[in-house]
Amino acid sequence: MATIGWYGPLIDLSEASSHTGHFVQLLVLVHKTLPVQYKSGKVIRTDIQVGDDTRPYFPVSIWGKPMESMLKPGNIVLLQNVKITQFGDAVEARTVQQSSIKCLVDKYELIHSEGANKLIKAHHIGIASKEKLKKVIAWVLRVEPNLDKHVSHNFKRNQKSANWKFPVEMQIKDCKSLEEVSNLKDSCDASVYASVGEMFLPMNVIHLPEFEEERMFIRSRIFSSAYGHLAEDLICTGCQLCGAPLSSEFGSRIEEKSVPLYCQKSSNRLHIVGLIYRPFLLYVWDSSTYIPVVVKNKAAEILVGNIKAESVHCSYRKQAHGASENDAMEDQGLNFYSLWLILLKTILQPGMNSPLKFKVRVDVTKNWENGRFEMLSLSLPLIFQNAN
Repeated sequence: MATIGWYGPLIDLSEASSHTGHFVQLLVLVHKTLPVQYKSGKVIRTDIQVGDDTRPYFPVSIWGKPMESMLKPGNIVLLQNVKITQFGDAVEARTVQQSSIKCLVDKYELIHSEGANKLIKAHHIGIASKEKLKKVIAWVLRVEPNLDKHVSHNFKRNQKSANWKFPVEMQIKDCKSLEEVSNLKDSCDASVYASVGEMFLPMNVIHLPEFEEERMFIRSRIFSSAYGHLAEDLICTGCQLCGAPLSSEFGSRIEEKSVPLYCQKSSNRLHIVGLIYRPFLLYVWDSSTYIPVVVKNKAAEILVGNIKAESVHCSYRKQAHGASENDAMEDQGLNFYSLWLILLKTILQPGMNSPLKFKVRVDVTKNWENGRFEMLSLSLPLIFQNAN
């Protein structure tokens, strides 16, 4: 189907890949919303998962607070003048300055109480849009028994925290879902299976130009030509034990507002200074919800195959100063920078990853963006280990 809208045609999600680089209109059901926030709480981008009668799941990036506030799971919406983009093999839609959102059905449950015909007639939309809405409603009614498993509402993030910690050892809890992890009331270590969504590097630059905001979203950079300075952004001088950056230059400040004086991971409280991975947020998903997990140096090494930041930086600097990849491999035995990029692409490949087993530390005295969940370790599911 293809009816010309103001900037482009109204299309089925199954046709999205043939419209890469162009404006389109999408009439879809919203499954999930994932707000990605700056440290101050400012919403920069919201990732949503949508579906229609031709493709049940499709990613869309919503840029800007006004549009983000109009969306919630269960909506049926008309996304107007969105642009289809491609990162590697992954195709998604994103809003731009010309984009807008029109909510057609506030909750898909209203289809039963209001009736499909009444909902369709209630909106001043074109014939093609009404036909598409009819198809989406019919699809929702057909798959409704499964929707409750996938359409999940966002949880409150900035809950009031106690100003004390429980004087007990951390207990390990095996959780069946991320929703169970997010609802834990006591601090503990938890294990859970989840898939990787986005990798987000909060910057400590106060006035960041709008065109630089995308620099914080690593998945977009890794599948484009914008990864040239990725090693410089993700690697800095810091403590190799506690993972705290020890410089005030560009980088992330997820927990500490200033450089910590003592190392909490060291027996003598002294920092072990060297090159480390900056703390970043890893957004992980399952069928119930998402959570942002803080990843510090030691955990980041596990995430990228136990490759240390120093090895990546050394290899990167050699290539940056003109050494060929073959020279770098000859000197080091292995080109760690190129291998590191390949592993990051593999981890962040949208919709292509099986769930991994995460062990996270849950600190209920902190809010979501400031370290409530911290990655401790990562392992493959047992089925993959047995296969090898």
